[in-house]
Amino acid sequence: MIIERIYEYLNKEEKTLNDALRYEVEKLAGVSFKRQFMTEENGVSKGTLRLSSAGKCARQLAYAYHGFEKKGKEIDARAKIIFFQGDLVELMLSSIAKLAGCNLTATGLNQAVCKLQVGETFITGHTDGLLIEPGEIYLVEFKSMSSYGFERFEKGFIDDSYIAQYNVYMEALGLKRCVFIGCNKDSGVLHEMVITKDPVIVEKAKANLAKVIASTPTALPDPPKEYGPDEKGFYTWNCMYCAFWGICRPNAEKVLVKNSWKLKEKTNDAARAGNMASKTA
Repeated sequence: MIIERIYEYLNKEEKTLNDALRYEVEKLAGVSFKRQFMTEENGVSKGTLRLSSAGKCARQLAYAYHGFEKKGKEIDARAKIIFFQGDLVELMLSSIAKLAGCNLTATGLNQAVCKLQVGETFITGHTDGLLIEPGEIYLVEFKSMSSYGFERFEKGFIDDSYIAQYNVYMEALGLKRCVFIGCNKDSGVLHEMVITKDPVIVEKAKANLAKVIASTPTALPDPPKEYGPDEKGFYTWNCMYCAFWGICRPNAEKVLVKNSWKLKEKTNDAARAGNMASKTA
């Protein structure tokens, strides 16, 4: 739908992706660069929820919602670079899609603002773009992916948090379908899926957000059971990359497994030693 036109434009005009970057991306890339590298990372302010987080762990969202101090994975230099690359992929693809003749609007600095009501609260989100086709408007979402993630995407897999995100966006905007475009950041290969809104997923995501809104600092939502620990004591990657795992998982520790850091429940001896140290501190 979109990537066919992108490839046709690039082949017809004998342009490379680098050539196409010159157009609408220059100013927008500067905005992204400033946000990622020249301003302090404040995260989500206390009492705020983002619609893009609708599918994330309710307990993680509640920690930020109530202003808990972070104790876990922080946004480091490497993460900032990855986020900036993701912004550039989005800017590049949306700009080339326009050059290729796609009637794409609400992108970049002019992103559409959508609001979804959950109980008495309105939660705001910003879409990547809207595709206007004869008889229908589509939500458009761009995502950069590793080769591993892209291979799974080509087989039809999309992370649950993304599924929740584009479903609540469609619900908020009154749309029925989304064009979800993935870019393999290692090879530049593109793939897209057209996905229809699922009312069941929308209600599940709204219920997840409602848990956060109804929570208090002393009565937080339970973390998802599927996040672990497993039979070997390991938590899922979701916990490892959470900014609040040190609060949520007080008996867990980072361990190096081969070349990757993982979060693992401490052994009884290690847990007791840790508890004793915290009491005497």
